[in-house]
Amino acid sequence: MQTPNDDILSPDYSNPLQYFSSQSLSRTTPPIYADDPWTTSSNASFDFNDTTNSNNYAVDSSFMMESEMDHQDAGFGTELNANNVLLGADVPDAYFEIYSKSNPHHERVDTRSLQIILHLAGISLFHQQKVMSLVVTPGENSVTRNEFNAYLALIACAQKNMDISLETVYHHRNDLPIPAISDMESFNIRDIPTTKKEPPAKKEDPWESDQPKQTDRSDVSSTNTAVLAETNDQQQRQAQLNRSIHQQEQEAMNQWFRDLDHISVSRTLEKEGFLFKHINYEVESEKLGCKVLRRFSDFWWLWEVLLRRYPYRIMPNLPPKKLGGRDDTFEERRRKGLVRFINSVARHPVLGKDEVVVAFLSHPSEINSWKRANPPSLDEEFVRKSHNIAYLERTIPMDLDDRIARMKKRLSVSIQQYERMCFIMNQMNRLKKALGTDYIRYSTTLNSVSELDENCWVPNCQGCPEVIRGYNSIAKSMQQAGAMLNKQAKATGDTIMESLKRQRDLLESFRELLERRERMSPIQNDILSRQMARYKKGQIQPSVAHDEDGALRNDITVTPSRPSFDDATGGLSLVRQRDIFIKHCFMEELSYLHKQQASVSVMYNRFVRDEVKYARQWSDHWKYLEVGTSEMPNAPHDFL
Repeated sequence: MQTPNDDILSPDYSNPLQYFSSQSLSRTTPPIYADDPWTTSSNASFDFNDTTNSNNYAVDSSFMMESEMDHQDAGFGTELNANNVLLGADVPDAYFEIYSKSNPHHERVDTRSLQIILHLAGISLFHQQKVMSLVVTPGENSVTRNEFNAYLALIACAQKNMDISLETVYHHRNDLPIPAISDMESFNIRDIPTTKKEPPAKKEDPWESDQPKQTDRSDVSSTNTAVLAETNDQQQRQAQLNRSIHQQEQEAMNQWFRDLDHISVSRTLEKEGFLFKHINYEVESEKLGCKVLRRFSDFWWLWEVLLRRYPYRIMPNLPPKKLGGRDDTFEERRRKGLVRFINSVARHPVLGKDEVVVAFLSHPSEINSWKRANPPSLDEEFVRKSHNIAYLERTIPMDLDDRIARMKKRLSVSIQQYERMCFIMNQMNRLKKALGTDYIRYSTTLNSVSELDENCWVPNCQGCPEVIRGYNSIAKSMQQAGAMLNKQAKATGDTIMESLKRQRDLLESFRELLERRERMSPIQNDILSRQMARYKKGQIQPSVAHDEDGALRNDITVTPSRPSFDDATGGLSLVRQRDIFIKHCFMEELSYLHKQQASVSVMYNRFVRDEVKYARQWSDHWKYLEVGTSEMPNAPHDFL
């Protein structure tokens, strides 16, 4: 005997072969909309009052409500096809990711993209043809979003040696398999040209002419002309070499951004300490495959060490210290701040490669034990490493100071705007949480009303029990709607909110870098010489300190009183070399800051994709409830 509080029924597909073979397809397919789920009308024809059929099938829970005595059978007016087989199903996130990388246009994906994905899936040619025949309508050169989801499900069925059919996809619509697409993480169909074009023949240097510049003087000798041509050729070769090196460095930085590590920070359950309790954080690096325990003081030590070692690099900020009053809200805010800090450090092209950072992320025991065994040097980057100053000077653009001045002028306004966006997004998130809470409160109140109306004062009333069943369905749906809103609010807080704060922190760190450069006092040449002498085995000559093997290779012993300059230093003093290196650092940090715009694009792309997913779920949720509420009695004669 069913009670009014029973859940909405779902089909019994425990034996799919028996289920699909016992009835025709038109009788076993649940009633579904044949058109786009975003539209308000439906082409499916239902007769909810049809009681002529003796078979009481258990149909999809989203379209039929269970009665106390029996199950009404709806008439099925739509054949199963790729466009409606997954209509209303909650597809995995992997389907959305693959769809976004398939170059969709107006909510459709062309057949060329489908062929490429089939090739990446690695299934046989026979299976490829079968999948395409089930999904692509003859005469069409693209598929809809629903057909694309069915297409991915069919690929997964082929990879798992399952029956490649729409019936199989429908049977697994609540636990869809995920297709394995090789290299899909770094693959984007829009990056592949449709036709191969031969690259046009281009000059060795597009900015220079192949021919040497001619002089108007008629008395120039052929010897001078040959010397001028040779000089121009050397300049062209040098310029080409510089551009090649610069392109290699840019490609290395681009590859660095493609291979970004993701580091998670989570709080441990128990606090440690006798008098003063502290929290340990579990730090896990996906790239290194390590999981270590660190305290907040360890993060602070890392920040101080990196600031000394890299004073002219963008240094992410840490969340502030606090002695008392640290509740769960504060601890969670601090944890998220530590996640932003350590990920920003690990993803920086220079800071992420530092030995101190690698030890912090991978040393299995306490970081203090590593510090005692390997005390890190606190000298700045220019002193510790070797640099080709002559090359660095050539790579610095002439308008670097102007670029820095323009960036500095807009920094304060940009930071304020990001602060405002974080505040507004936080308010929107709080309103969404409050709305979800109100949905749940309304659901609880409606359940109370349902309990009061269970015993109608009119004997043998037929209408009130139907209304109570409608109350229960609405209350359950309201409860689910509130849970959906709370889930969306949490997901938004973990994605778009943290991305906005990360971009804000980046701008603040760059502003602090500019302020730090102005505060740094100049260093004398002899002080630099003494510092750098410690990093060269027995060499105390400052001018060759940045040439890796110049003095050792030539077996030259140089005294401090008679400096010897080489090509790597350009005959410059250490102070001047350091100034050039600092400018080069600022050029690299400006480039790093500019490339972070790609992260902003990814942030908004993901945000819009998630909002589309939530909108689909929200629309489908209320569409399912609409069918159930339509069965509630709404005429006065139903209440006698």
